[in-house]
Amino acid sequence: MKILLVGCGDVATAAGLRWLANGHQVTAWRRTPEKLPAGFHGERVDLTAATEYPRIDEATDIVVLTPVPAARNAEGYRRSYLQVAQRLVAQLNSQAPRLRRLLYVSSSAVLGGTDGAWVNESTELTPSRETSQVLADTEELLRTSGLPVSILRASGIYGPGRTRLLDLVQGGTAVLPTGSHWTNRIHRDDLASALTHVAALDAAQDLYMVNDDEPAQLAQVYTFLAAKLGVPLPPEQHAEPTDRRGGDRRISNARLRASGWQPEFPSYREGYDAMLTGQGVRHP
Repeated sequence: MKILLVGCGDVATAAGLRWLANGHQVTAWRRTPEKLPAGFHGERVDLTAATEYPRIDEATDIVVLTPVPAARNAEGYRRSYLQVAQRLVAQLNSQAPRLRRLLYVSSSAVLGGTDGAWVNESTELTPSRETSQVLADTEELLRTSGLPVSILRASGIYGPGRTRLLDLVQGGTAVLPTGSHWTNRIHRDDLASALTHVAALDAAQDLYMVNDDEPAQLAQVYTFLAAKLGVPLPPEQHAEPTDRRGGDRRISNARLRASGWQPEFPSYREGYDAMLTGQGVRHP
């Protein structure tokens, strides 16, 4: 197959290496193509600034869109997600007659869910921030584009180089929530494998939640990490935070699991064990 990676950062690079290892051709658009692994065909493209994107090979089979926000505000997201998707859709409609699948990595931030409720692909969208509203708008644009689209809605991505929770525990700034605080995550390598898996399906669905098998209370995760790092257990938090990045919900990966996908890291325990033993690298 001929694969085009649009916005080729860490996740897309990890997926591209899998495709490359299986004999497929991988082209990647990014601002710094010189940083791509050997075997990738890189094209220098600044997706938010370019007045024209490179012409897409008409034999392209799979396109993967993994934007990175130009800024952590609504305008930065709009430029990087919605406007890039609009331009890409127009180009694919005119230049990619053999397109089998457009894969877009979105975020579980578009969902609501409280009190530990289970959420899945049928859960109503309730974006609570301007940035997550842009993500929802981008999903809708792609879903109604007329192209064969699969949206992979990822939960919190962690893995090599993504050490926020480890740093909080190691640095002594983590606090244990006293109330319920469900968290959901996916290891970088499992998100990459989900991309290659869905691309290979004969009848992929238009939406998949990409999450490991075991949502966990944040206090559980912190307790596990403290024991692994050999540091004191974080203190309890005596007041509820006024602003939380995600709802108190549990995300089901049942649809993706039913399609035949299996995570290498079924819970945070296996994933963080791998990180602590130095497995894997973050792709620049």
